[in-house]
Amino acid sequence: MGEHGGVLRRSALLLPVLSLVLTGCIRLEAPAPEITEVDRQEAALASTAPEDDAATARLEPACPAPDPAETVSAATLNRAMTRIDYPQWQSADLGATAALRDGRIVWAWGDTGREKDFDPQLVDNSLMISSGNCFSQVLTDAGGEFFPRGPDGLTLWPMAVVRLEPTPADGEGVTDKVLVYQSRIQRGDRQWDFLFRGTSVAVLLVGADGVPRLDRTVQLTTDSADYDQINWGAAAAPDGEWMYLYGTRYTAEAFITGRELYVSRVPLSDPTNAEVQEYWDGTGWRDDATLAAPILGAVDGTSQTLSVDNIDGRWVIISKQGGDLADWITMWTAESPTGPWSDPVPVLSSPGGHDAPAGQRNLTYTPLSHPDIRTTSGDLLVSVSRNTDDIDLLFDEPERGRVLFAEVPLPRP
Repeated sequence: MGEHGGVLRRSALLLPVLSLVLTGCIRLEAPAPEITEVDRQEAALASTAPEDDAATARLEPACPAPDPAETVSAATLNRAMTRIDYPQWQSADLGATAALRDGRIVWAWGDTGREKDFDPQLVDNSLMISSGNCFSQVLTDAGGEFFPRGPDGLTLWPMAVVRLEPTPADGEGVTDKVLVYQSRIQRGDRQWDFLFRGTSVAVLLVGADGVPRLDRTVQLTTDSADYDQINWGAAAAPDGEWMYLYGTRYTAEAFITGRELYVSRVPLSDPTNAEVQEYWDGTGWRDDATLAAPILGAVDGTSQTLSVDNIDGRWVIISKQGGDLADWITMWTAESPTGPWSDPVPVLSSPGGHDAPAGQRNLTYTPLSHPDIRTTSGDLLVSVSRNTDDIDLLFDEPERGRVLFAEVPLPRP
């Protein structure tokens, strides 16, 4: 993956990394709005209904039904990414996935570039459905981002996607319930100004027509401007009766660019209810978030967003050891969702690109794994976001801002 290009933002770490190198300290520059204690109480764990426009969701272009026997490869998916030329999808980062009941794949993307006649040309997020190597975008009549900003005006960036079996409460004819964990982001006035303010989860329901529609968005954490808070929902994985929610935390220690990793859990039967969330304290589960203990330290820590999956009974982390703009995609493994975790194993070179001169940076960040997508080789499919730090160049050459796929072997038992 040495030819990767880079990103315009996903790493909330890019400015801190550069500032850290120059000054040995961290400072996030996005201005924090004034929020009173009354505001905090009223906004706590709010649930927001979708706009009426959500009902107009449709798939464009149409793709054939998936072939249950079909497999893909990193090479075929990279070619598919190259061929995409949709008016409202020219580039995007992240690309977290989950498999639907019928075998199609849902993709949740972050910042999404559109053709130049759209204003704005860059929107907060987008959603796709794929069948084999064919991709459909989920569009609504209003256009813009698929996950609209809430009353607080904060951007919603997807982090993790999980598909669950629907319940009778979800309505008649629903085939899939999809949870999309999102970071609530406050953007500043400049390109690199943004601040994590909390986690929400969007609930999508897929009906008989196969189109996912936004049902509601629920806050999992209250609003906070603390730059060193735990970013819950950075990864999510169901197992048994539980949904395991992983969180990353930037410690702001000088010259430490990795993030601590934490784990919590909620009942799979009530996955959007933060009131029943439990936190791993190093020896057991507690109902007090302040007692959460890291399961990986920051020195060799992970990116802000990562993948944690239970693959054939083994828990597997895919991330960059040392933070978003490190140079290697790395794997950790464990026998349980809490660890203990193996030593990190570099599995794929992916130069971060932050050491190039400004305006010439081809950045790679946020590697994710996709165990729900079967490869012909049987290896694990991984992707990495890429972009350039020149936004005009990105708009002129959007292929620089599309994810790149590769395959890595899983360790033998």
